[in-house]
Amino acid sequence: EKTMGVYQHTDAGALTVLLQDDEVASLQAFHRESQTWNLVSPHKGTHTINIGDMVQVWSNDQFVAPLHRVLASSGAERFSAPFFYNPSYKVLVEPIVVKDGDVATYRPLSWRNFRLQRFQGDYTDVSKENQISDFKIGGFDVVEPAN
Repeated sequence: EKTMGVYQHTDAGALTVLLQDDEVASLQAFHRESQTWNLVSPHKGTHTINIGDMVQVWSNDQFVAPLHRVLASSGAERFSAPFFYNPSYKVLVEPIVVKDGDVATYRPLSWRNFRLQRFQGDYTDVSKENQISDFKIGGFDVVEPAN
């Protein structure tokens, strides 16, 4: 039987390299178009790579951080080892606009302040978790799963 191990989220930083337990499949990614959760099957000797919110901001939404969650199995232990690659706390993160005519879709944000606020929401009820959508210019249109 599966229960929730880690609730749905996107990774806050730039890049996550995950060495999954290749015996127990429990990582799921949300497919926004089909509105379904899909198992990310582990394969022996491989790593799972996720981009995070900061790459989404830097890319001006050209790359979207995947919403994912982890299910816990009551029948088996699961071990995984994530490596989170994050910007320096001194970095001001803002879109890199590369095409003529494109405009930034995010206001600049301090990685340090963003991470500290998000961290607070991980351990206390702050009523709303800090998200990159808070820095979106002109609204936010990413489809989230229905509860």
